[in-house]
Amino acid sequence: MNAEQLINSMRPEVERLVSDLEMAPRMRAGEVNREQLQRLLIGEFYCQEAELTTYGLLITRHRHEIPAGFFGLTLHTVAKARRMLWPAAQSVGLEPASMTVPAAGRLGQAMSMPAMLTEPGEAALYLHSDLSVWCAVFAELAELARDSDVVPKELIDYLASWGSEPPPEIADGACEVLQYALSQGEDPERIIDFSRHQLASSVPVYWDYVLLG
Repeated sequence: MNAEQLINSMRPEVERLVSDLEMAPRMRAGEVNREQLQRLLIGEFYCQEAELTTYGLLITRHRHEIPAGFFGLTLHTVAKARRMLWPAAQSVGLEPASMTVPAAGRLGQAMSMPAMLTEPGEAALYLHSDLSVWCAVFAELAELARDSDVVPKELIDYLASWGSEPPPEIADGACEVLQYALSQGEDPERIIDFSRHQLASSVPVYWDYVLLG
């Protein structure tokens, strides 16, 4: 099994998770309220806090230039997204101090797991698969939100900024890390199993918080 086959093996799971999420149907039906939009951005804040730490730890653990370069690129991508998060948050009535919500702390715990346990290939495939889910969902929400009176432009801009799929540099970097990982003896089945398990546990946690609190 090569890197491309590993990524392709996750596509059915990514598509299933995207289709199972209730946020887009609710947006389409006009059933999304301001509190849910606030929780979406609070969720993003907590996930980004965890991701910035996670990718730094992954660089520390895996200092070879291939994984370190990839995790560094991802860290930079998340840091850039933070610049658009603040105006989006303010557009729905949130300030930095009001984004520290104890109930959302579990999101950070779910996102930080890869840094503690994974090898480079496991982390790279999970990262690519997770971002594939987020990009697809955010792109659909951004499109639907353009017809909504509830969603401010700043939030639409934030959602749309992620694109409909991972950017080429992230996709290419994930492939490179996976190929490196396989050359170092990582088990492809373990890589896939980890990504499936982590997605199945982290994605629902995020959207359950957004929709239900």
